Amino acid sequence: MQKYTSAFLLFFFSLIYTQQYNIQSYNTDNGLPQNSVKDIIKDKYGFIWLTTENGIVRYDGMKFVVYKNFPLNNQRFTFFYGYPEKDSIFTTGDSGKTLLISKRSPKVTKTSKRNVDFISRDNINYFLYSSNYIYTTSPGISLYFPCQEGIYFIRENSIKYINNLSKAKENLNIKAKYKNIARIFVIDKSVFFIDYQSKKVQKIERGKIVSSYNEPLLTDDKSKIYWSRVNNQVFIFNGNSIYRCEYEDKRFKISKLVQLEDITENIISVYYDKTYKRLYLGSSTYGLQIVSFTDFTTVQRPPSKPESVFYSTLPYGGSSVINTYGEVYNRNGLVEDKHFKSNIPFFLAYDQEDNVIARKASDLLLYQKKKDYAKIVSKRNTILIDFFFDAKRYYAFEALEKTDGTIGYSGVLMVYNDLSFKTVKKRFFFNDEPTKFLKFDKDYLLAGTTKGLYKVSLKTNKIINLNPDTELSIRNIIQSSDGNFWITTSGKGFYLLKNNRLIKMPYDADNNISSPHTILEDQNGFFWIPTNNGLYKVPESKLLRYVQDKKTRVNYYRFSKVSGFETNEFNGGSNVCGNKLGNGEFVLPSLDGLVFFNPTEIKSYYPENIHIERALIDGKERFFNQILNIKQESNRIDIFIDTPYYSNPDNLVIETKLSGTTNVKWESIGKDGKFSISNLTHGNHSFVVRVLVSDTGKYIYKKIHIIIPPYFYQTLWFKILISSALLLFIYFLVRWRLSFLKKRNHELEEIINSRTRSLSDTVEKLEITKRKLHKEIEQQKKLIGTITHDITTPVKFIALTAKEALNKDDFSEQHSEKILNSIYKSSDQLYNFTITLKEYSDIYTHHQSDKTELYSLHKLIEEKKILFNAIAENNNTAIINNVDKALWVWIGKNILSAIVHNLLDNSVKFTKDGFITIESNVEGNTITLLIRDTGIGMDEKKIEYYTKLQDNIENEKLLLQKYGMGLHLVLQLLQMIEGKIVIKKNKLKGTTFKLILTNKKND
Repeated sequence: MQKYTSAFLLFFFSLIYTQQYNIQSYNTDNGLPQNSVKDIIKDKYGFIWLTTENGIVRYDGMKFVVYKNFPLNNQRFTFFYGYPEKDSIFTTGDSGKTLLISKRSPKVTKTSKRNVDFISRDNINYFLYSSNYIYTTSPGISLYFPCQEGIYFIRENSIKYINNLSKAKENLNIKAKYKNIARIFVIDKSVFFIDYQSKKVQKIERGKIVSSYNEPLLTDDKSKIYWSRVNNQVFIFNGNSIYRCEYEDKRFKISKLVQLEDITENIISVYYDKTYKRLYLGSSTYGLQIVSFTDFTTVQRPPSKPESVFYSTLPYGGSSVINTYGEVYNRNGLVEDKHFKSNIPFFLAYDQEDNVIARKASDLLLYQKKKDYAKIVSKRNTILIDFFFDAKRYYAFEALEKTDGTIGYSGVLMVYNDLSFKTVKKRFFFNDEPTKFLKFDKDYLLAGTTKGLYKVSLKTNKIINLNPDTELSIRNIIQSSDGNFWITTSGKGFYLLKNNRLIKMPYDADNNISSPHTILEDQNGFFWIPTNNGLYKVPESKLLRYVQDKKTRVNYYRFSKVSGFETNEFNGGSNVCGNKLGNGEFVLPSLDGLVFFNPTEIKSYYPENIHIERALIDGKERFFNQILNIKQESNRIDIFIDTPYYSNPDNLVIETKLSGTTNVKWESIGKDGKFSISNLTHGNHSFVVRVLVSDTGKYIYKKIHIIIPPYFYQTLWFKILISSALLLFIYFLVRWRLSFLKKRNHELEEIINSRTRSLSDTVEKLEITKRKLHKEIEQQKKLIGTITHDITTPVKFIALTAKEALNKDDFSEQHSEKILNSIYKSSDQLYNFTITLKEYSDIYTHHQSDKTELYSLHKLIEEKKILFNAIAENNNTAIINNVDKALWVWIGKNILSAIVHNLLDNSVKFTKDGFITIESNVEGNTITLLIRDTGIGMDEKKIEYYTKLQDNIENEKLLLQKYGMGLHLVLQLLQMIEGKIVIKKNKLKGTTFKLILTNKKND
């Protein structure tokens, strides 16, 4: 008994979930001018039109445009008639005048024989019969409707037919009306009569009954028949169900559209848009209801179960899925319950024998297929996050509680020896919580954690971090049919993995795709991406094109609750976030139910055209055709882009571009389809609009011209006139002034120019010569004074030593050696001193007469390095030249060579078993040359002396005898080339000489 009860409940729930639709209601609160919708029609341009008792309404899927200021006594309208395919739709107001809707706009027109809504015959007024609910409140009224061959006249108890050509008449003595509603309707060219007495539907041709049909829904006296001649549609309302009635191949085809609750009352107009799968219901009191049908089916858990929050599911059979509780669902609802004991909804997997692997807390459970998943085998204690297997072995991604005292999990990737959980072949450890892994190829695995993506080598056991520069919380890893790997993340969108590099994909307009759960690929190459706010569809080819060219626009097509979901929030965070079933359907878990759909049957809706013909200028509406003329004094212009589109407005991509503005680029407009302009300058401006019309990125374009005439003082002729007058005035003024000064200037010009040039040249030359001579004299005086002072001591010492030798009669060998050694040292010191003076003199003379040349600083240092290499090697010292080889300088070559020579000479002398490093640095025109040695280091007093001397070299006394000539020479040479030196004792040992030089060409 329990078994049959369960089966009944499952069948009951399957009935509940077969109907998927959404309802939108409109009345005077949200767009309609009045709550009685008399008739509904769609024109050839795609706009929906409504008649109300307070005007005509045009609907484009997002906004209502109301027309009610016609030159009529009142604005009440009833039914539509005419030919939509010919852009001729008529309606009649209560004043008897006819309104024509053509080219997307209504206007009052003259009545002709082709568009009359009533005719008189035999002193009887016959009203046009185009809908069987037009005259429901007018008893006894007579009706007529034309057909291709003739005209039918309907009275209370008869139908008369008159042939157009022969004028032959046929009379049918039948009760044509039932409860004051005509029982006649027309489909295409066929006329039908509902005979409630015989319960038959009679077909009438040329005034005669030719056949009959047994259609219980049509002949049921509880059914309401809604027929519209202009729409060529017939509907049957029976109870709360609405059916569509068609006639094809000489038989009726009746299909159920929807079952509604408490909405079928007071319906007086019906229209079904099969393109967008929308049913429009016009009420006499409640306005307009739009029923949208979807190809998505949302299945929820039965009321006896907890909330309908779904996570991991697996395909079960060809059309069902099974969840972690053992519940099996198809698109009709719950079909079977295996009562799994697991309570962790985030993990579910099949093993190689199609046994179901699930988790309960940290216990791994296996439900055996051969026991109809009733027997449970506990495998081991583990927190299994993800799992898969190949032909040889199991692969498992497990979470481990951290043992370092921090809260959270680390991960371990387990590779087993075979198709069991018994023997582990390899382990790979990760510092962060694992999320997803997938086989890359036979040698590598891809593993994702909450901090990044890694590539694991099964051969070398190495783990490669694929996102070293940033942290990514990996949500899923998917391989598409072409072999590409796609990575979804939590909060940072999704990526393409190419050549071990992650390439970020662009976001949608609302950034909802920043948190994608997974990617399902259909057979047409489209990706379906569930997120926390909607389901997105995009061609993979478009994403790959973006990888090649970042300027490529990627448009995502969005499906939301209006598409048939109970919620926009899909669920991720599990090892399986979506399934592909054997019957081709996709299944996605959400926060409120499972969403079933066949991706190949889901249509992407795009607009077919755009219309730019309305503008609101300073609060007044204006219609135009391709050219919009505006006055400059207009403060605000709103241009409306009308686009018939009856699907999700998130997928309506309209962009505009206006010339004559500071930033001419494509700009998206809002869902109201309005582009606002203010303070536009005069001229002829191009306003271009484009709208996306396909998944492949195709646009259609529409262009209009906005012409703003200039004020008279902004016109070209006015500017030419003013410019000409001004130029003429300036011309005569200049000519008069030139004539006045020409004679006077001519006399003085030659004398003044000649004397000025001569004096200027002389003064400049004298000034330069004066500065050079003064500087040279000062340097020579200072140098001679210093030499005179410092050369006295060694000369005097030699003289005294020689005198002592002459006065001695008896020399011992030791004494003679001492005297000669003293003479030798003093003479050698004097010799080196004079050699240095000669070198300085030669360089100074050459510097005065020579111009600078461009040369390689690295090559110059290399020459000096070769010169000192022998001495350095003898001291076990290495000279390292790190000067930039690409550095070329204009600094005086001989001077810089002497400076480097002296500094290297000092470094080589005082460095043993060490290094001498020469480096360069360039900042603009300033070159820094560093000579760093590891020798004994210069005494701090000497460093202080030379630093002080450099800062006041013009006035300081030169202590050549005490400190030698070398660095004095360097300071003098640096002054010639406007350079500086910084001497610094190294922290460990040795000295650093920092030369600061200016690199510029001197003529």
